[in-house]
Formats: sequence, structure tokens, C-alpha cells
Amino acid sequence: MLFVLIALWGVGVVLLVSDARKSSIRWLSGVAFCGGSGALSAVIGDTLLPFAQERHAEDSVISLMEGVRVLSSLMQYYGLPYTFVMFAFSYNPAYMTPSRKRWLALVMLVPIVATLLFVRPIHPIPFRLTAAWAVPAVGLASLWIVFKRETHATLRLNDRLTGLAIVPTVLLCSVMNYVLPSFGFIEMWRYNTWIIAFAVLVFTVAIFKYGFLGIRFLIQTRKLDVSIRAVTSGTAVLNHAIKNDVGKTKLFGEKIRAYAERTEQPELAADITVVLAATRHIQEMIARVQDQTQELALRLAWNKPGAMLAALCDQLAAESSAVRIHLNVPESLELYCDRAQTTEMWNNLLTNAIEAMPNGGDITVKLYEIKKYTVAEIKDTGPGMDKKLLKQVMEPFFTTKGDRRMNFGLGLSYCYQVMKKHGGSFDLFSEPGKGTTAVMRFPKKTRRSESG
Repeated sequence: MLFVLIALWGVGVVLLVSDARKSSIRWLSGVAFCGGSGALSAVIGDTLLPFAQERHAEDSVISLMEGVRVLSSLMQYYGLPYTFVMFAFSYNPAYMTPSRKRWLALVMLVPIVATLLFVRPIHPIPFRLTAAWAVPAVGLASLWIVFKRETHATLRLNDRLTGLAIVPTVLLCSVMNYVLPSFGFIEMWRYNTWIIAFAVLVFTVAIFKYGFLGIRFLIQTRKLDVSIRAVTSGTAVLNHAIKNDVGKTKLFGEKIRAYAERTEQPELAADITVVLAATRHIQEMIARVQDQTQELALRLAWNKPGAMLAALCDQLAAESSAVRIHLNVPESLELYCDRAQTTEMWNNLLTNAIEAMPNGGDITVKLYEIKKYTVAEIKDTGPGMDKKLLKQVMEPFFTTKGDRRMNFGLGLSYCYQVMKKHGGSFDLFSEPGKGTTAVMRFPKKTRRSESG
């Protein structure tokens, strides 16, 4: 049981550290802590209490340990189904408004409070009474998790891994904890160790390879945040130093060219003209790098994304007549965003898509609303990318383009920055031969919340 305690509480800590702001992660960490509390109760009852009694510990110490054991046991038996149900309806919020969620939280408390108030003794657990409400609740919550639907293949895989790690574990543990004890098979919970070991294994593999409730993405984006901060500070210092020296070179170059023209030295004037052209090129490069690495300041306002994209597509149409761009944006849809930065982000993504299809293809741009977000998708029918390349393309200065003279590999990291500044998210999905899809989620706003 010590392994179960360490494993479950470890998972709970990892979840909270990853993103404690997300309600589904908070409730799932509650499931892990409640399950770990049962293991703590077993460790105290099997190991710590007998050890204390053998050493003739004071009665107050033994009473305290017994109290913690009972409290931990109650936390598992009553807390586990409660937190699991709340997790399920946070993870799959279909038909679940905030008011309904509050009512669900109160309804789930009723059998727990009633049992603790009116059933004596409260420990050992009244298994049949507890099973009568806990098992149906866990079953309903499991179905709610399993029937969650996502549009993207990568997110569907994430859902399957989440369901595989959580649903069978909680269902089997419920059988061991509630159903079998109701028929006289006591302490079947000891076999939960193998069930939980499997769940922790799935969780570990998912978090590092595929993603689990978005945690893998968080790890990647934190790494990206560090890279962008390093690039921002480093280029700021470098830009300042280069601009000063280039400015001096340009100033004295102009003087030398004027002197060469006055003294009728055409060869010297031609050489200086080349030097001045090089200084202008360096200044343009510095400006382009600085534009995409400096800290973004947003100017938020209500905009019509359909009009923004239509104008952008008209500009890009001349770049490749073989690429067809399909817009699917409701005319009435409004987006609370920085118009310039958002347009530049979409320009980067559409340009990348066009360049990925030199022989022609289709780009589909779609905007739609879900519960908390306005989602923008840009999907192409290009060659796509494998998993290794997909991990690299978000890194600053990484580029797959052959001509690197003016391609700094900052486009996708810039897109990530723009969405982060908007309080949203930026995801990239791709498979070889199946094209690439960029998904941007803007937090949904209302006119009343514009100033908030």
C-alpha cells in the first residue's frame, strides 16, 4: 500500500503543478488524493499502529494515529466517488452549465452528509448503503467520460488514454471497495495495488509521449516560453549593439561617399555604395527579427474575422493560383482580439500552408464557437509532418525552408505568443500525407465583459 500512497499522491501533485486553474485537473487530483488516503489508512493500520503498540507508545499517540486512519478511510470511501463525478462533468462539460454543476455538487453531498450524521457507527463503512449511491454515481460518471467527443485525431487519442487510465481503475476499485464488501468479501481493496499500478503506468506513458489532459502540451509550451524569453532578451541586447555599430558605419560611409564624389573617385564611391547597401540590409534584418521577438502589446477591440480573412486571402491569392482557400466564417461572428497581431498570425499560417503546397492544394479556414472559446482552424492538404518534426517547428529559429536568408523560423513561435497574449491556446496537428491543421482558441468574450 505504500506504493499506492506514493504513486497516487505523486500523480495528484503532478496534476496540480501542471495546471491547477483547470477544474478538470483539480477534480482529478482530488480523485488521486482520495484514493491515496485509502492507502494511507492501510499503511497506518498495517504498519504504523502495530509498530507503535509494540514500542508501547503513549495512548494519545495511538489515538491520534487511529483517528488519522479512520479519517483517511472515510476520505477514500466517500471522497472518491464524489470527486470522480465532479471530474467527469468538468472533463466533459456537455449540457453542464455553471448552475447545474453547482447543483450536482450539492446533490452529491447529500448521501455523504446523511450517512455521516445519521448512521452509527460511521466506521467501519456501511458498505451496502454506500454502494447503493456510490456505484451508480461512478457508473454514470464513467459513461460521461467515455462518451466525450473531440474533432481532432490527436485529441481523441488523448481522450482514449485518459479514459483508459481513469475509468477502468475507478470502476474496478469501486467493485473491490463497495460491491464485494457488501456481500461479505472484506479487504478486497488490497488487490487494488495492481489496478492502480496499471493506471499509473498509462498516465506516465501518456504524459511524456501523447499528452494527458493537456499536460504534455504544458510541458512543451513552458519550454517554449523559456526559449522565447531567452530569444527576446538576447536579441534585444544584440540588436542594440548591432544597430549602434551599423549606424556609425552608415554615417561615416555617407561621408566617405560624399568625399569620393567631390574628389571624383568613382571606384571608391562604388565600393562605399556596396557597403551602405549592406548596412541597409542588416538594418532590415534586425527590424524583422525584433518585430517577431519583442514583447507583444495587444490593442484589443471587436473585429469581424470574416472580413479580416477575406482581405488577407485576396492579398495571398496572387502568390499561388494553384492553391484554393475556402473560408467558412459566419458573417455575424465577432472576435475580441488585436486586429493587427491576429491578422499577422493568420498571414504566417496561410503563407506556410501555401509554401507547403507548391503543386497546389486546398486550405480550409473555419471559425466557430464552443462553450468557452471561439475556435479558428486553418487546415491544408499539404505533405504534413511526422511527430519529430512537429515537436521542432514551434522552436524559435527552427525552419524547414531552404532559403534562410529572410526566413528566421519565428513564425510559429510568434503565433504561439499572440495566442498566449490573448489568453488562449495554439495547437498544431499534423500527420505525414494528411496535411497540417493549426487550431487557435480565443477566450469567448461578451460585450459586457469587454472592459474586464
